[in-house]
Order: sequence, then C-alpha cells, then structure tokens
Amino acid sequence: MTTLVNVETKETRKKLLETALNLIWENNYESVGIAQICEQAGVTKGAFYHYFQSKADLVTAAFREYWQQIRLEMDRVFSSQNTPLERVDLYCQMLISKQQMRELQTGHVLGCPFISSGQNTQEKQLKQLAVSTVENILKYFISLINDAQHENLISKEVNAEDLARYMYEFIQGVLILARVKNDLQIIKNDLQPGILRILGL
Repeated sequence: MTTLVNVETKETRKKLLETALNLIWENNYESVGIAQICEQAGVTKGAFYHYFQSKADLVTAAFREYWQQIRLEMDRVFSSQNTPLERVDLYCQMLISKQQMRELQTGHVLGCPFISSGQNTQEKQLKQLAVSTVENILKYFISLINDAQHENLISKEVNAEDLARYMYEFIQGVLILARVKNDLQIIKNDLQPGILRILGL
C-alpha cells in the first residue's frame, strides 16, 4: 500500500513538472496560471499545493529537472573523447533534434526554454535559475575552446570566456529568430556555420 501511494505521489509530481514545462515553454511564465497547469495535468489545486507553494516553485523545479536531463546530454556531447569539431557538430545536432521534436508536438518552434519562459518574469528564483543555467552552458563552451586552442585550431591569444559568450549569444539569437518566425530552417541553416565562423574553425 505504501509503495502504491509513493508511486502515485511521484506520478502526480511528475505530471505537474512536465505540464508546467510544456505550457510555459510554449507560451511564457506570465500567461500560464496554476489552474491551467492543474487542468492540463489532471491534478487538483489541493494536490498542487501539497507539492509546491507557488507557481514559481513549480516552474523552478520543472526547469531544474529539465536541466539535469540536458546536462547528461551535454556531458556526452562535450566529452573530451570528441574533437572540438565533433563537439560543435554533435551540439548542433542535439539542438536541432530537440527543436524539431517540440515543433512536431506543438506546431511551433519554441527556442530555448530557459530564455523564452523567463525573460518577462520578475520572479527572482526563475531569473537566478536562468543565469546559473547560462553559466553552466558557458563552461562547456569554454572547455571546447580551451581544447581547440591546445590543438592549435584557435589562437591562444583569444580569450576563451569572451569567445564562449559570443557563441552563446549567437545561438540564442538564432533560436529567438526561429521562434519569432516559427521557422526551424533558420536553425538548420544558420546554427552550425555561424558557430564555426565565431570560433574561426
């Protein structure tokens, strides 16, 4: 009996996390309410407040969990066993695949969940989560650049942190433009060539 209750508890929480992520990624934080999340998840408001104190708590938990999934893929993509060029290729493939999957599910290009969902909110914990996620992603890029410099593919005079930031800003620009125009082809056409040009590879 206890095991059954635990399973139901985990499933309810999982439904709330997945629904919040999907709704807010497709729309934005401000336009999605607790009632909408509960209705789509098939969960009562009472159950919602059993797990989370507020919408901000739920969304923060949902995006933290999503980042943990992405982090495992990033570890694989940016493994030192892959060459710098292979890492760029694998990263672009991963990004395009995720955007393609979301487009099939929703009919829309959604861009980056952390940026798309949090750019209009004043919730401090969401903004802090977005900032920490960016910092984590930059570490992967810096590692790639450092290894490319070690292999003399990129000049050692170039500041790796600056170059990683330029790379991230370009990627976000491509994702935002693709979302605004609802055109996945923008990501397919521009992402990898642009990254390679920024890196000088």
